[in-house]
Formats: sequence, C-alpha cells, structure tokens
Amino acid sequence: MAKHQIVVLSDIHIADDAPTVWYQSSIHNPYLKGICDWIVANAADISELVLLGDVVDFWTHPANVQPPSFAQIIAAQPAIFGPAGFFGQVLDALGGAVTYVPGNHDMGVTAAEVATVVSAGGHAMRFADSVYYPLGAGDQRIALGHGNAYTMFNAPDPLSPWTPLPVGHFVTRMIASKWARDLPPGHTVASLPGQGSPNGIDVSAVIKAAILSGSFAISAALLDSVAAQTATPANQTFVLPSGQVVALDVDVRPAYDNLFTNWVAQCGGGAIGYLIAGKSALADALAYYMGWFAQRQAFESGSQIIVMGHTHTPISGIDTTLIKYANSGFECPSTPDMPPQAVNFVVIDTNSFSAQVMASAAGGTQIVPVNAAVTPIVEVGADYSSYAIIQNSGADAMTLVGAPNAANGYWVVPPPATIAAGASVTLWLQDFPGPVGTSGSVTYQSPSRGQQAFSFACPTTSWNSCSGGASFRTKSGGGSWGSPGSVAHMGHPFYVDFVA
Repeated sequence: MAKHQIVVLSDIHIADDAPTVWYQSSIHNPYLKGICDWIVANAADISELVLLGDVVDFWTHPANVQPPSFAQIIAAQPAIFGPAGFFGQVLDALGGAVTYVPGNHDMGVTAAEVATVVSAGGHAMRFADSVYYPLGAGDQRIALGHGNAYTMFNAPDPLSPWTPLPVGHFVTRMIASKWARDLPPGHTVASLPGQGSPNGIDVSAVIKAAILSGSFAISAALLDSVAAQTATPANQTFVLPSGQVVALDVDVRPAYDNLFTNWVAQCGGGAIGYLIAGKSALADALAYYMGWFAQRQAFESGSQIIVMGHTHTPISGIDTTLIKYANSGFECPSTPDMPPQAVNFVVIDTNSFSAQVMASAAGGTQIVPVNAAVTPIVEVGADYSSYAIIQNSGADAMTLVGAPNAANGYWVVPPPATIAAGASVTLWLQDFPGPVGTSGSVTYQSPSRGQQAFSFACPTTSWNSCSGGASFRTKSGGGSWGSPGSVAHMGHPFYVDFVA
C-alpha cells in the first residue's frame, strides 16, 4: 500500500539552551526523540515530515544579546540536527522527505541554511516558504502554513526598517530580558508556569480595548503594555540578529506607528478592513481567529485540509465548517504546565483525508491520539455566515457578471471572475456584528447556458433561503446535507451547494 500519512510538527523553538529559551534539550529532547523514533518505526506509511515553522528560535533572547545564527543553533544541538541526530534518522528513514517551512521566530532562515542539515545517509532537508502544498504541483487539497502571516504583530513586515522583522520580535525580546533578570541561578523559563504558551504575558485585553475604542495606535499600546509589565525602560536597546543595535523609544516605537493603518488598507479599507485587521491583531492570542484565517485560506486555495501552528494551542477542528482544520500545538511546554499542556503534533491521512492531533506522552515513550478542542470562528454570539459552493458542471467556463451583491454582510471569500469547466469554488459571506445576518447574490454566465443567478441568505429573524443553478442542496450548522431542492430553513450558518 502506498504511503498515506504526512506528519506535521511545529513550534519546537530550538536554540542554544540559554536560560530564556523555551526549548531546553534536557527537558524536551526525550519528547522530540519519541516523535522522531515513532516516525522512523512507521516510515513505511509516512510520506513526509513537515516542520511547520518556529523550528529554531532567534527571538527568545535578552535584548542586549545578539541571537544565535542558524548555524550556531545547529552546532549547539547535534543530538537533534547532527547526521545521526533525531532529524537525521528521520531523513534517512523517509528518503530525504523532510520539509522545513519557516515561521516567525525563525523568520529569515534560508533554503541554503536548511540544506546544511544532512543525514548520515546524505539526505538534506528541503525548504518551502509561505503556504506549502505537500501533495505536489497543482494539488492543493492539503495546505500547511505556520499561521503567523495572518497575524498583525508577527507577520513579515515589508515596511519595517529591519524587514522582515515585525513588532512581535521586540515584544518577545523584552519578555526574555525580564526572564534573564528574574530567573534564579540554575533555572530556565522551562521551570516557570505559563511560559511558551506563547510567552507568559496576556496582552489581548489591551489590544481589544484599543480596537473597541477605534484607536489606530495598537502597536504603541502593545509595546507600552509589554514594556510596563516587563519593567523595560524607554531607552532600552536591542541587538538584532544582524548585529545592528536599535533603541525602543527612538527607533522601534515609531517604526510601527502605522502598522494598524497599513493592515486596514491591506484588508480592503473602511469598516470591513477595520474588522478584518482587528481579527489579525487578536489571532496570535485567540484560537478562533486563527481558525477564521485558516478557513479563509482553505476556501481561497480550494483545500480540504489545512494545518497551522503558531498559537501553541492544539486544535482538532472548527465547530461548523466545510473544511478540516487542525493546529499542531507546540513542543516546548514548561514542566509545571505538563499536564494539561503536552507535546503535540498532527498526522494527516491522505486515504481518509483526516487530520489527527497526537501527543508525545510519558516522557516520549508513548505516542497517543489526543481529543483536542474544536474552535468557533467568532468570539461571541453566533455565526450567521452564508457559504455557497458553485460547481460548474458544464463544458465551458462561467464568467462573473457585474459586481457580487452583499445586501447584508461582507465578502470574506468573494466570487472569482471565472469558474473553469469542471471546477468548483466556495464563497463566504459573513455577517457584521449585530442582529442582521447575511444576504447576497451573484450572477455568472457561460456561452452554452447563458446567465445564472445564485442567491442565499442566513438572516437572524427569518428563514434561510436560496435559489439558482440547475440544482442545489443545503444544510445548516453542524447538520447533514439535505435532499436536492430542499432548504434548511432553520439554523446557522447556512450552506448551499449549487450545481450550475
């Protein structure tokens, strides 16, 4: 039988075992070894290991210390990266099928650097950037991404003077500086509760308050809050990974003054841009917003399964959705936090197209499945989105006619300009906060079938409705698809599968 499993491992945060680094080899190596041993033992079924970002860590170092380079980290951790190390053994067992996708804490790692990790058998690690599709060119049914690209404070920042470093780099460095000052001799952050998940300081309340007040100075609120909580002086200097030295008040704070404004513009501007940018500002800390961006990415790329990391929170799905989403958790929980926290990863089965969260348990001696939580995609209230699948069953392409209509709600995934013959697309119309719900329509035309209008609505105070296409079926919430032509009048969100 062909290999049918893909293993996804993220957020290991390996560095040089400095006291402020989450991953401490003396504590976490047995768990990582357990995962790698399990992969080697099951290599006949496993097609690939994907290291999905934050594999090494350039961020969790005090502000006055230049972070180690990739080469220095590799040299410091031979048990992990050496030719006969954990990853070296996996490389040989999988014939070189180990792919490294960078995250934010290892932002800037290059393909050339990753290729220096070579096994005893001569297999080198592979490299992929952005969203990775492991099934190969043209097949996007499985999508893998670290997730930081959707978060305001940890996405690569092209406008930063130290691009791609985002403001999150300086937040982490301030926290690491506090650890360096406060840790007793012989202790590390791995002995402190609440660390690594993701950093021991909750700033979500500060960010929420800034968003709700209508303020665009969110990055300043973030930096000020963290500086206050970590007793960081205004003139604190940072030694960047490049060796450059910059100051918090003179250089860093003004560099990100327009961050929220830029994200609002990138997200379409106006009320919709503000709403989506607000989600991106909270996605680091709140799992449902990462689920929101995961679902959007999956719909845009036509993926059936999407796996992300970044939040350090294992997730086994979205409560009501058309796609399968998982989050791979993290590999460096502090000892006081285990349990309930665990060393997690994800196994994708390409036969059943399922994704299972797993744990390295009992000090790495057992690999067990985990019933990780599912997440909604809204923070409060209910989701009254309308989701519309349009299947083009004809022999010619369908072309969008006019602008799509959103009488109520806003397009998260709008209708594309064309739908190729034999292809299908998924549209997402989400409701604004408030008591209205969604209502929208779109029209396509093709040479052989003329114009076809598709409408759908999920209101809060009346029945769901839809019309259009040669046929359709519907469902609502977590229910099953109904018979062709029947409408799931009650429940939310509302799903319509049109055949055109």
